[in-house]
Amino acid sequence: MSSQLLLELVALVGGTVLAPGLDPGAPMLAQVATVLIDGDRISQVAPDLELPPGTIQHDVTGLFVLPGLIDGFVQFDSDNDALYTSAGVTLVRDVGGDRARLLLLRGFRDEVPGPALLTAGAVLGGEPAASPEAAVFKNALDAERLLPLLFADQVDFLSIFPNLPADAWKRCIELGLEHGVRTWGPVNSTSGMDLEACLAAGQAGFFYLDSLLPKDVAWDFVQPPAFKKPAAELAEAGAYCVPMLRATAQRLDPDLGPVEEEARYFSLLGAHYAGWWVSEKNFRLRLAKENADYLKTGERVLAKQKQVLAILSEAGVKLVPGSGAPHPWLMPGEGLVDELELWQAAGLTPEAVLFAATAGAAEALGQGEDRGRIEAGKLADIACFDADPRLTVANLRAPRLVVVRGDVNTEEDLDDMRAVLVAEMAARHEKESAPIDVVKPAKPEGEVVLEGFLENRSRGVRLSAERWAVVREPDGTTAYCGRVVTPAEGSFLGTDLSVIQRVRDGKLIGFQLTLAQEKDRLVLTSEWVGERFQLERRLNGVFIDNKRTPERIVSLDVGSVTTAMVLGQLQRTGRMPALKLHESFEAEVVPWQLEIADGGIHLLQTSTGGWGFDFDSKGGPAHFKVQEGEQITEGIMLEQSSFGGPGMPVPAKAPTLQPKPTGAAPAPK
Repeated sequence: MSSQLLLELVALVGGTVLAPGLDPGAPMLAQVATVLIDGDRISQVAPDLELPPGTIQHDVTGLFVLPGLIDGFVQFDSDNDALYTSAGVTLVRDVGGDRARLLLLRGFRDEVPGPALLTAGAVLGGEPAASPEAAVFKNALDAERLLPLLFADQVDFLSIFPNLPADAWKRCIELGLEHGVRTWGPVNSTSGMDLEACLAAGQAGFFYLDSLLPKDVAWDFVQPPAFKKPAAELAEAGAYCVPMLRATAQRLDPDLGPVEEEARYFSLLGAHYAGWWVSEKNFRLRLAKENADYLKTGERVLAKQKQVLAILSEAGVKLVPGSGAPHPWLMPGEGLVDELELWQAAGLTPEAVLFAATAGAAEALGQGEDRGRIEAGKLADIACFDADPRLTVANLRAPRLVVVRGDVNTEEDLDDMRAVLVAEMAARHEKESAPIDVVKPAKPEGEVVLEGFLENRSRGVRLSAERWAVVREPDGTTAYCGRVVTPAEGSFLGTDLSVIQRVRDGKLIGFQLTLAQEKDRLVLTSEWVGERFQLERRLNGVFIDNKRTPERIVSLDVGSVTTAMVLGQLQRTGRMPALKLHESFEAEVVPWQLEIADGGIHLLQTSTGGWGFDFDSKGGPAHFKVQEGEQITEGIMLEQSSFGGPGMPVPAKAPTLQPKPTGAAPAPK
């Protein structure tokens, strides 16, 4: 990548510049021209342009020069910057995740050779939470209370999850329109927010073709003509649709085998993706083995979705391509081209597909003034290709030169970028397989009756580790102490969390949390005083605030096994209040539901998912699993000791739940 001074001029000379038409049906105009770039903007585009002295020239003769590609649906990970850039993708839209991290990354995009980032910050949903980072709205009042935080962050759009209650759904759209922020998402006909209701409320765009399905009709039975009415409604409303065909097509992919998968995918991705993706593949292969018609059904569904896409295009619906990366087998960067090839296979012309991936997507995402075309005044986001993509969008693969906001990446730069990524990922994978060093937690005075060490893993990938101890204090209080270390990975900062939960007579009487991240230390302390919990927060020793809650919470959700151990000592089951901690230890009292299944398995339903855990004869955790959204984390016990003593036997409880109901917390195996 060339590092350009602010006043440097750069020219792409001799290429065939392709200009999208005014709509998807218009042919692309082409001319052999020079593109002059001044800083991060295009200055001029013209044939036989006389260049100012000192202009840095790049000969792109014979190449086809196209606006940078735009991916309208990703879960952004800055580790994938090189994959997006080397595929010619210069703008991505994240549909919601870790709000603080995404907003931080968005602010530093100009300092890295990666695509520009648009983000919703957090996903907006109901209970249970779509992910640990999702914003949970129970009603319209929650929307009025929490959305101002997102508006203050200047999020680029609002992203809705299907389980958002109807009144909150409508209020989100309404408040978004008042603040000039459009709302995108699927539909949720079970809550009354079907396509017609969403359009009436003013929803701007829809994710997945599933949003257009007739109520209670599956893809295997629906017929494409049923989509003509919703297509007409979308077109009349001027709404957008992100079809996501590749999300269906990937389920038909052949098994490449571990060697080819490593070379093609996993050598370029963080270690946690391998566990996730292989788990999905194994599940898919098992379904195919158990059901002889699995693949044929998938082929029929994909064929129908292609027909539906053609219907949408013919009706004039505004289509926005999205790869869905990095969900399983949807590769960042090239996954967008995979999606575009399916559009062409559905009958759309290459020029219509190219329009959607450039000028059309820029307009849909509110970026039309700056992106989507190679014109004077627009940002210099450009990709150059060997072959004419107007013949087939497959020619979009392996660009020869990519310009990202004025920074020119030659073919050699792009190759180096991927080689550096492979080396970085190899070093990361090796580091991530090494044991996590965790110092023993701080403990109050008293007798240590239990201690142990565990690693938290998801799909075989280690996420964090915790050392814990149970201390019997002189006054009879039992202190559950833990220290959870999460190593840094890529753009994710590492954390060191210490927790002490103090229990007397089977009730929580206080706790202390300390979160260390780089140079900052955030502390939350609480004590049950005067029939209420007093909570105080401090950052680096400076007082932030204090709050009170009269509810007698049973424990708190901080990702520590100490919470399971506290709950194991409870004499009751059923519904109970607990403390959910958000960003910066913002506290919210939420309802939990604890039941005991046959065999002593504790099943806990929380506001974000479910827990499953049980205990050994010493009262230590024998099994420990947590499910939040689609992620299941398992605690793997590596060390445990009661120092020859009896430990902390768990009170005997009769099963309150037998057999385990569908949808309960995951039971330990």
